[in-house]
Amino acid sequence: MNVSVLVSDSVLQMLDSPVLTLGLPLVYLLVFVFSTPCNLVALWLFCCHTKHKNATAVFAINLSLTDLLYSASLPFQVAYHLRGNDWPFGRAMCSAVTTAFYANTHCSILTTCAISLERYCGIVHPLRTKHWRTGGRAAVACLLIWAVVLAVHLPLLHNNLVLHVQQLNISTCFDVLPKALFPRESLGYLYFGTVLLLFTIAPLFVLIGCYAAIIRKLYGSRDTDTPQQAKRQTIRLLLVVVLCFVICYLPHITMLMLHMAYTAQGKSLYVYYKLSLGINSLNCCFDPFIYYFASREFRQKLSAKISCAASDQENTSDEGNASKGGLSQNASLLKE
Repeated sequence: MNVSVLVSDSVLQMLDSPVLTLGLPLVYLLVFVFSTPCNLVALWLFCCHTKHKNATAVFAINLSLTDLLYSASLPFQVAYHLRGNDWPFGRAMCSAVTTAFYANTHCSILTTCAISLERYCGIVHPLRTKHWRTGGRAAVACLLIWAVVLAVHLPLLHNNLVLHVQQLNISTCFDVLPKALFPRESLGYLYFGTVLLLFTIAPLFVLIGCYAAIIRKLYGSRDTDTPQQAKRQTIRLLLVVVLCFVICYLPHITMLMLHMAYTAQGKSLYVYYKLSLGINSLNCCFDPFIYYFASREFRQKLSAKISCAASDQENTSDEGNASKGGLSQNASLLKE
């Protein structure tokens, strides 16, 4: 049985906002359509066509799995918002989808940080960290990432997040927080502050530190050991990660902090915070480029598969043209 509540006029306006009922589901739909096939192809290449499961490959497999699980939650979000923020799938599915939505977002951020740390160790301290940069240790790191993320999100999984809004006769899913989730307001600020620190601010500093050290190593000294091609690929990886953070994560970080500050003053920026979540989901579209620039074997396998497909298409076209030519020749002989 869902709990029924009466909400303020500002919350009613928020729930009726076209940003939530039209703009946000459109963003989620575009992310689902683009990222799902790209990450499926990446997962297929890494799992079935990559011989050496080194640390980079293991982290990339974890990142593609994370993105696919996140994408699997997006159709539920699209249906929910298109129905006017009315959740039709029940309380258990609300908890599961909400946990999957946020947990996979945060797992993706931490895995991107792990890839950056692995690149830092491989370029700045290659010999000293060689025994750490193995596929087995990367798998353990991925398990630890999942353990931390799931532990932080247990409150979402074990609470009823569905509330029935009487004025609109709709059932919201985690848009109106139930009082049972955080009995005291201070607990809510503590929880969301911890999430912000662990999964946003700390990873941002890790990425800045790693890539600043990498650039200093590659271009700040006379580094003759690293081939120019490897340097270019590393810089491209850096640019993709920076673009991902600036376009996807930075708006979300900014809006989350502003929303928490406004909420403390009795105001709300929730609509814009939710829109920043949609923008944040674009990281699933950037991740395939991270695989491409982080793994040389992935680039080689992808190029080989594309070349093979193009060759097959060309052969099929040539066979079709030959058949048409034969038919035309037979037709001319018949005419003679």
